[in-house]
Amino acid sequence: MNITFGLLIVSLAGLLQGSFILPMTYTRKWEWSHKWFAFSILGMLIINWIIAFSIFDNLPGIVSRIPSSLMMIVLLFGLGWGVGAILFGKGMDLLGMALGFPIIMGINATAGTIIPAIIFSPDIFLHLKGGLIITGAVFTVGGIIVCAKASSLKDKVASGEKSKQLGIGLTLAIISGFTSCLPNLGAAFSGKITTIALESGVSGLLAGNVVWSLFFTTGAIVNAGYCLYLMRKKRDFKSLLNENKVTNWLLMVSMSLMWAGSFYFYGIGCSMLGNYGLIVGWPLLITLSIVIGNLWGLYRGEWKGATLRSRRLLNMGLFILIVSIVITAASNQF
Repeated sequence: MNITFGLLIVSLAGLLQGSFILPMTYTRKWEWSHKWFAFSILGMLIINWIIAFSIFDNLPGIVSRIPSSLMMIVLLFGLGWGVGAILFGKGMDLLGMALGFPIIMGINATAGTIIPAIIFSPDIFLHLKGGLIITGAVFTVGGIIVCAKASSLKDKVASGEKSKQLGIGLTLAIISGFTSCLPNLGAAFSGKITTIALESGVSGLLAGNVVWSLFFTTGAIVNAGYCLYLMRKKRDFKSLLNENKVTNWLLMVSMSLMWAGSFYFYGIGCSMLGNYGLIVGWPLLITLSIVIGNLWGLYRGEWKGATLRSRRLLNMGLFILIVSIVITAASNQF
């Protein structure tokens, strides 16, 4: 029963992760900087800490026991992820949900396995497990190439400006895909934090989630700071309080709740899966987020009017990316 319930919770996390960008697409008269600033403050900071304080009775006491060297590692990973989150937001803005999610999350799934393996167990690539990881990476690259080709054929006649936008979007998405796996690395390096939480009376179901409150705080500083810089450059702070302010801020609250909730639900679900957490939980989360994000993009008409060939290529690229995740997940069984 615990495993079944754990799978349901991870599935919910995948649904939220694949959907959280959607509310941002319905805001009106806001530039990207306004949307991402609101998300950074609400999701990465305010809602993140509200959730943390609501589920951890002695959060300040737990944080005070974390060694300064370990705290520095977590915060540095958070800063790196924060830069990547900016690229994620810009990449999604340029590519849309139907194309952006498969590329970013496909790279995330592969890099999230390869990078920790290189750091902690480089000899793994001499065995079957390493071979599967490399095979998964090759499929990921192939899927990205097919998706990029599909996007280039999306319009029968692509203008030079659209081609340039596609190139920039793909570059940002690829870089973001690698930085998106930093939470996994941060968690891998911060196992001691989970131990401290357990010693402080936190249940095993929740202990692994303590790191998120710290990790995403530094990410919020980077993202909000960059957005403020953009708004100051354009002298456009007042748009945050335009005539659509109530609707826009409510949309960003829903976006932030889905984003923050996906991480905490994922942590709980994986704890319930036990030894199956790595084998089933992570690929299920990534695969669902890719499929859901793609479906939302198609629902919003991002590929309306696209050629039949481009649609077929997009579906093929999406299928290849999902296969790459399955192969990468299979490597966890060895």
